[in-house]
Amino acid sequence: MTSKQWQLAGDAATRYEAILVPAILGPFAKALVDWADLKPGSTVVDVGCGTGAATRYAAAKIGHSGKVIGTDVNPGMLKVAQSLPKIDGAPIDWQQETAYDLPMNVETADAVLCAQTLQFLDDRPKALSEMHRILKTNGILYLSLWCPIEQNPYFYNLVNTIADHLGADTAAGLGAAFKLSDPDEIQSILHAAGFSELETTVAEIKLDLPPVQKFVPRHIHATPMGPGYDAASPAAQQAILDELVKLLFECQTDAGICVPFRSYLVQAVK
Repeated sequence: MTSKQWQLAGDAATRYEAILVPAILGPFAKALVDWADLKPGSTVVDVGCGTGAATRYAAAKIGHSGKVIGTDVNPGMLKVAQSLPKIDGAPIDWQQETAYDLPMNVETADAVLCAQTLQFLDDRPKALSEMHRILKTNGILYLSLWCPIEQNPYFYNLVNTIADHLGADTAAGLGAAFKLSDPDEIQSILHAAGFSELETTVAEIKLDLPPVQKFVPRHIHATPMGPGYDAASPAAQQAILDELVKLLFECQTDAGICVPFRSYLVQAVK
């Protein structure tokens, strides 16, 4: 069974940072931090930080007088995060902790970031309650969550093609990234956790990616779909790539493909 919580270990975490962060996740982490009203000198907690893309952007934005804490349950992700060059900005404290039991006192943070993480959590109300607890009064939670997969043509075609050729279990690892894409549901769980003054916008970024035949196998190996793909026959692997070339034909450029990606950016005040 493919992991739906993206608990990547060992080399997969390294591939995640080397492939997915620069190609897709990094630009959206930057979009979230750029949109967030992070004040110089503030304390920011990044929950589910992964390899720390949003964490590092936040550290650069708030400057040397601030403080950033990056938390993640996955030691492999944190090991990669700690291995990266230091940012010219606030010091970063990396902590291995679950989102359900954050290691901060009440009213510690001026802002909390949660970039493409909440949808993977089994107990979202408990995680949001913890984020609410550690925020100072009038502190702000900034979330990013993918818009529906149908609005993200690269992901949509990749998930469906993997499901057709390798089965729904293998595709579920990537499909789980879109399990919280209904704006009404997002608002409902935030209100239930005690947040108010909700604001939502959509970030659409057209990303230039390498050619399908080159990029897709590397992308798959940086996700929970990797083992299922490796277990498939060479013919099945090639069929996946051939089909995606056809499906993404309109996105082709001289250098590869250029595809629009869409994500919600959400602000909620304690």
